[in-house]
Amino acid sequence: SIDRTASRCRENSCCRENSCCRRNSGVVLMAHLNGTTVVDLVRRSELIGPEELEQAVAECRRAHGGSLPENADGVLRFLRDSGLLTGWQCEQLAAGKVKGFFLTKYKILDHIGSGGMSSVYLAEHQLMRQRRAIKVLPRRLVEESTYLDRFYREAEAIAKLDHSNIVRAYDVDHDGDLHYLVMEYVPGENLQALIERDGPLGF
Repeated sequence: SIDRTASRCRENSCCRENSCCRRNSGVVLMAHLNGTTVVDLVRRSELIGPEELEQAVAECRRAHGGSLPENADGVLRFLRDSGLLTGWQCEQLAAGKVKGFFLTKYKILDHIGSGGMSSVYLAEHQLMRQRRAIKVLPRRLVEESTYLDRFYREAEAIAKLDHSNIVRAYDVDHDGDLHYLVMEYVPGENLQALIERDGPLGF
């Protein structure tokens, strides 16, 4: 949700040492952001179409007595509650980010998790509106051929499997030096979260 801290901003040393960010209602906000500037960030991100954003801003003004909320948090909450942005997208915008929301034909909705070799995101195909899990190999590992080879071998192995208890792989591709694997998305709690909550599972 939007109340979750934007981890990348939190881990950035400039945020800790130079106080470029401030907390507001649990959201890490860039210090210069306000209602107007965050609308500009949303416009530049292209997450919401121009006409739809204009209509949403007008509705936001009406919902707040005829004027746009002065704080960015209020605008982001309205857009999230209206179903126009996800909580993760709001976090990134609150941290001042306007890029990284699209991967070729997919719109990134959320960060599902990270492992030793990749990060997994929830994404939606922009035309088909189907949700997929996309595993992305970090750019820093692309230069090491062993990681890139392992990534494509994994994609090939998954593509050969067809079982109801194993997620399916639909595509593997790259956008410049960003390599990714498109997989079936299965909603629900992941194993790591389940173990963290309930402890080791019995068999």
